[in-house]
Amino acid sequence: MKSRGYLSGLAGILLAGFLLCSGITVLAAPSVEGDTELTVTADEMVAAEYTITNDEAMESVTLTLSYDRELLTYVSGSGGDNFSGNGGNGSVQLSSRPDSKEVSFSVRFQGNEDGNAAVAVTACTIVVDGTEIDVLSGEPVSSEETEEESGEEEDGTRASFVIDERTFYVRRPDDIEGFEAVHLDIQGIDSRVLKHNTLDLYVVRLRSDNGSYRDDFVYNPDTGNVIPFVQMESGNDDVIFIEPEEGVHVPTRYTSVNLGWGPKYEIPALKHVIIDGVDEIQDDTNRYLIYGINQDGEKAWYSYDYDKNSLQLFDDVAYQGEQNYILELEEKEIGLRAEASEQAQRYDRIMARRLYTILILIILVVVLLNVLILMYLRMRKMEMPKEEEMEESGDQSGSSSYVTGNLEENESDFQGPVHWEEEEDEEDDLELEIIDLDDLDDEN
Repeated sequence: MKSRGYLSGLAGILLAGFLLCSGITVLAAPSVEGDTELTVTADEMVAAEYTITNDEAMESVTLTLSYDRELLTYVSGSGGDNFSGNGGNGSVQLSSRPDSKEVSFSVRFQGNEDGNAAVAVTACTIVVDGTEIDVLSGEPVSSEETEEESGEEEDGTRASFVIDERTFYVRRPDDIEGFEAVHLDIQGIDSRVLKHNTLDLYVVRLRSDNGSYRDDFVYNPDTGNVIPFVQMESGNDDVIFIEPEEGVHVPTRYTSVNLGWGPKYEIPALKHVIIDGVDEIQDDTNRYLIYGINQDGEKAWYSYDYDKNSLQLFDDVAYQGEQNYILELEEKEIGLRAEASEQAQRYDRIMARRLYTILILIILVVVLLNVLILMYLRMRKMEMPKEEEMEESGDQSGSSSYVTGNLEENESDFQGPVHWEEEEDEEDDLELEIIDLDDLDDEN
């Protein structure tokens, strides 16, 4: 017995020496380490750290966590190159493409209550040299899924969807509570999906073409569309987000948007808008309306607060009553504005008429003044020749002259009329003789 044990030990030593001499390296299995329990304080942030290592460079890494949603609310995640992450409803999925031997992830939660919250690693896969490896088991991912879908893979015909310019293929779904596995015709291909036990609701498992993303989606057989599978609580209801039905009532002042969900996905939602004139301005809060179905099959709009990750039933009746009151006030305001505008236009018209009237009167007055001035000038021109004729006649009849000489008929005693003008002209040359008429009488 001792010799056999000695020989076994010697054989082990020789084998190890042979491996070392031949240059063969024994690789260790990949591993993941991180926090499994967090001390939580209400309304405060707490972080969990995780590290995945491997002896060879990892092309991509995907880490899935589960947490106590009663004590924790997912806030954000970070880490690695080309990082992407999403979480909520008790689950978090983080992924990156580090192209290195080690990658670290950090997850931030907000505490809802004081206590100790458990966080567990539910899945972790890496891709090395094109091979997907389950880190928790250390073995390549193959087996049942590839066996069940081998016929589809050989034919290269399996249902696919394009999301964010990347192709996602239908894969074998994981088990979900309240669902059972069935086969459904998707795009003419028999595919394995999950159907809700009581609702007409289908869930498919999609995997990206490079294996980096693998998530559940709600499939709508009527439209052939998929949206991320999200299950949340609203009061006593367990709500699953679904695609809005055609012709469903849209509340007043809400517009259709796409709510980003995770790094690549989108969920159809509604966003409240404020009407400013003819423009629609979206509400700046992170509140949306998402169409959902509860456990009783009742479909309705739910108000989702993205920041708080909370969901509640949207009261459309109360909201519509409030909107009707607002619309009534707005109609009154519009009526008052229209009336004020009409009054302003009327005032402008009256003032314009008055201005036109005043302008016309001014023009008439100016024209009349011009006519009067012209008439006056014409009359003046007509009177000026008459005055000249009168002056000429007046000069001839009114000029004073004296007759000198004997009153008897002695022509030599008479002299011609003496004009004052001539007297004035000849005053310097002639000496006038003053004749006294009385003396002349006496002499006669």
